[in-house]
Amino acid sequence: MTGIRRRPDTPADGPRWVVRGRPVSSYLAEALGTAWLVLAALTAVSFTMRADGGLPSSWPLTVRLAVVGVSVGGSLAVFSLTPPGKESGAHLNPAVSLFMALRGVLGVGDLLAYSVCQLGGSVIGVLVARGIWGERVTDVHDGLIQPGPGWNGAAVVSLGEAVSTAVLLCVLAAMTSRPRPRSTPWVTGATVALLIASTGSRTGASFNPGRNFGPHIVSGDYHLFWPYMLAPLGGALVAASALALFRPGSKAWTAKVCCERDLHRYRHSRPRPRHHTFSSPR
Repeated sequence: MTGIRRRPDTPADGPRWVVRGRPVSSYLAEALGTAWLVLAALTAVSFTMRADGGLPSSWPLTVRLAVVGVSVGGSLAVFSLTPPGKESGAHLNPAVSLFMALRGVLGVGDLLAYSVCQLGGSVIGVLVARGIWGERVTDVHDGLIQPGPGWNGAAVVSLGEAVSTAVLLCVLAAMTSRPRPRSTPWVTGATVALLIASTGSRTGASFNPGRNFGPHIVSGDYHLFWPYMLAPLGGALVAASALALFRPGSKAWTAKVCCERDLHRYRHSRPRPRHHTFSSPR
């Protein structure tokens, strides 16, 4: 029997609802988390990048980018520690989901569902930011990321975004190649913040198709749409290939950035891979 049903072997303290054998709660969590991430980003951008003569907008660009980086990286880390973040793994980025799929810890069906929900959550995040901040968000073009002067070429943007994404994913791989220490969400968030602060004035520092998808759609501006959508996915391919080449045989511990199975709860056994279907109770 198909449709929505409860997984038979679900523990009493963690009900999960599935459609055709897949957990709906994880997908909804990715949409919620991406909306939260985009809202945090647009809130920071609307207060630091809007040319209104206010104090934040008069700060040096490096300082303003650092504020945006801390906002985005911090929101990612915080969501990773919430129940929805622990449920889905808090990817909030199609490039992260692709990377986990290439490493064999996320199924193809989950990859597609995660990516669709992340992109949908991005649009929701922009609309919520508009509803809360109004013209502050529209004045910054709905938070649309674009490159700085001299970095406007599609090839340059693609290269910069791919390299930034690969760096982020290599850090994430180092943290998820073993039972996660408690610091994993914060290390990942700090890496995102540093990348935004260091590359934001050049390529715009998206390295996440989900971050720029909503602003592109809502604003109707599709300048450099494909580089910002595809380059992070290319970075995921590069990072996964580099790990396969230089660390053959290395396995990812899990597809989740943070969940209940952290280092302090390590039980000397690897978690079982996610199955595409669940067997019926006998």
